[in-house]
Formats: sequence, structure tokens, C-alpha cells
Amino acid sequence: MASLDRKLIVVSGFGPFIGHEAINASWEAVKLLPENLTHNGTEYDLVKRLVPVEYGAVDEAVTEIWNSQPDLVIHVGVSGVAKCVYVEKLAYNHKFKRADNSGQYLPNSSCQLPHHGKANVLRCGLDVDKIVSAVNATCEECVAPMDTTANPSPKDSSPHKDKPRTGTATKASKNVGDFLCGYIYLKSLDMDAKRSLFVHVPPIDKPFSTEKTSEIVFKIVEQCVQQVAACEC
Repeated sequence: MASLDRKLIVVSGFGPFIGHEAINASWEAVKLLPENLTHNGTEYDLVKRLVPVEYGAVDEAVTEIWNSQPDLVIHVGVSGVAKCVYVEKLAYNHKFKRADNSGQYLPNSSCQLPHHGKANVLRCGLDVDKIVSAVNATCEECVAPMDTTANPSPKDSSPHKDKPRTGTATKASKNVGDFLCGYIYLKSLDMDAKRSLFVHVPPIDKPFSTEKTSEIVFKIVEQCVQQVAACEC
């Protein structure tokens, strides 16, 4: 928990999983984030947390994170087909059909949420479009190259198969996916939708270096802090 005169931000990243066995771009980017920031004279501690790709580990992490009374929680995951950083608008509660790293499945492909029960979808209370617009406006030097490839096969169920065709650092998304990314976002949105966000980053060097991805994620953190602070006025 942050000290009495400082506020707390928690940013999580995931560990390795199938398809990203050696390294997970999300945690590599999170590790490089600064440990504090200041907004309008208020100081924030930024705590980073590594989360294993397991349903039980997510449950434990979400509980511990929110018990620390954070002012903002941002979860970061990797999307193998993303060509920029995606800022997610919502999470679903009926798609969790894949086994986690320990081989465990989520019963009925959904979960009973402490505050919203069996709600089918939870939406972020932050202005995601505003975040994306602000970050893109201040990140002209880190835009992704234009995508001139054909659309992926309709059979491709990966998040963000609708790749952006214009150079951009970030893009809003409504497809957080059906694995642990969507699960952890759902869990935190249930706790406080106005203080929770999920961000998908692309694989390392496709197109951004880890340093550049971390820079973009930090710009997203700053925009979230601005919105949360404005709501507290």
C-alpha cells in the first residue's frame, strides 16, 4: 500500500504461456516502467506485478491488488497479432474455454463475480477513446508502420485480427480475448470499472522495441491518472 501522502498505481504483466514460452512482451514492458510519477503535485507510487497465466493466480493477484487500495489498476497482456498497442474497452464473462498453464479450465466457461454476479459483459468506466487520442497525439515518433497486408482468415479467432491500416501507436479495442487477459480484466472491472484498464501490447520488435512499448504504456498510465484525478475533484 502506498504511504499516506502518496497514491498507488498497480500495473501487472503476464508470464510465459503457449506461443510465448520464452518471454512475454507484456511483462518485459511493465518491468521498464518508472516506479513513480507526479500529477498536479500529487505523487504516485507505481507497483509492478508479474501474474502467472493461471486462473487461480489471477484470482489471487486481483484480490491482493485491490486489497492494497490502489487508485488505478492497469493490466497488460500480449497479443500475438497486434501491430500496435490496444486499449481495451470491455470484458466478457462467457468465453473462457481454454486451459491455463496448469491445465485447469474455468467451469462453465464463466465465473460468478463478487459484485456483478453472472454479468455477461463489463465495460471500462474510463474514456478509452480519449486515452487513445491523447497518446497518439503525443507519440508521433513511435507509430507503427502502415499495414498493407490482406485481412487475416475469418477463421482466425485471435484478438485484434482487424489490424489497423494506418500508422498508429494505440487503438481502442472491444476484443480483449477469451483467455487470461479477458479474465483478469473482467475481475478488476468488477472491483472498480472507473479505475481499471487492460492494455494489449504486440510481440517484441513487431513493430516496437520493449523500450518503445513501455514508453507507450506509460503514456497510457499518465492519461488514466488524469481521468481518475479529475473524477476525484
